[in-house]
Formats: sequence, structure tokens, C-alpha cells
Amino acid sequence: MASEGQEPNEIAPASEVAPAEAAAKKATPKAVAPAGGQAPAGADEVFFVGIAKHSTSMGKYLMWILVCIIGGVLGWALMQIDALADMPMWLLSLVGLPMLLVTYLRHITTKYKITGRRVETEVGILSKRVDSLELWRVLDVSYEQSLFDRMFDNGKITLITTDQTNASLTLHGLPEHRQLFERLRDAVQTRRMTSRPMELVNGDGGAVEMLGGDA
Repeated sequence: MASEGQEPNEIAPASEVAPAEAAAKKATPKAVAPAGGQAPAGADEVFFVGIAKHSTSMGKYLMWILVCIIGGVLGWALMQIDALADMPMWLLSLVGLPMLLVTYLRHITTKYKITGRRVETEVGILSKRVDSLELWRVLDVSYEQSLFDRMFDNGKITLITTDQTNASLTLHGLPEHRQLFERLRDAVQTRRMTSRPMELVNGDGGAVEMLGGDA
């Protein structure tokens, strides 16, 4: 019971408490990601994983097969000589086989992984090396087809980059090459816009390096 001269504690109506709580919630600061710090939709989408078509190595395959044929013909001719008739000259037909095998192994162990962020290239028969090219470092994307490419439904995609050691990356003979080129072109434009790269220019006005990347 309240003593004389003191008014009992008054309880504010619920209608007055609700707006106050809503205002307090609005006033609470929230962390906001900086512009460009979030990956755009589709940035992690995988465009392609695998190896190029074997038709892109057809020239090397044919070259070493031709070496084997020439070796076989030479071996047969040498066996016509009486002094060499008992020697295994037929082994000359296998002279190109080791390099043919190496060419095949190099082809199947060169793998690509292309996403909306980067292009990864894995090479090596015994040891492995993986090179990664961030798409925001790409300056230009080009596409071309030679007559031989058109015969075997191949295409060549070239990425011009700011990397001083590897100024370009060529993707030759990947499946659905035309669609891949268009998707890469759009992804490069998106990554350059969202990553806001800054180019350093040398005295001649040429781009030397590009700074930026994913936040």
C-alpha cells in the first residue's frame, strides 16, 4: 500500500510500450557488408569440369603414328640385308610409341575447372600443378575457329589477362565451346564490376597490374 503523499506506481499502457520497443529495435545498429563484398548470384556456378577433346591433340597423335610407320618401313628395309636379317629390326616400328603414350597421358591429365569466379588448370602426369586465374583479372575474351576446328567441332577461347608471367590463357577443344565463351564473357564482366579492380598504368599508358579481388 502506498503511503500518504506518494502516488502508486503507474504502469504504462501496452499501446505506449510497443512503439517504444519498435523504435529501440530500429535504432540498433546492424553490420552491413560493403558494396562488392558479396558474391553475385551464379558466381560459384560450375561451367565446365573435365578435359579437352582428343581431336585437339590429333596432330601430335598422327605425327608419332607416322614416326612408327616410318620406323617400321626402315626396319623392314634393313632386314633385307643379309647381315641384319636375324636382328629384330621390327622394333624400329615402336620408336614413336613412347612419345605417343606421353602425348596421350598429357592430354588426359590436363584438366579444367571453370566457374563464375575463376579458371583452374591442372597439369602433370606424375607431379601435379594447379594454376588459378581469377576472372576479375581478365581484360578481354576472344573466340576463334580454324578450318580444322570447324571440321572437328572445336573452338578456341583466349583469355587476355593482367598476369605478367602468363599474359593469356587458351582453352581449346572444350565441349559446347560457343556457349562456354558467352558465359565466360558475361562472368568476366560481372566479376570486374563487383570486384571493382584498379589498374596500374605504366608511363606508356599500358596496363601493368590490376589490384582487387574478392572481399
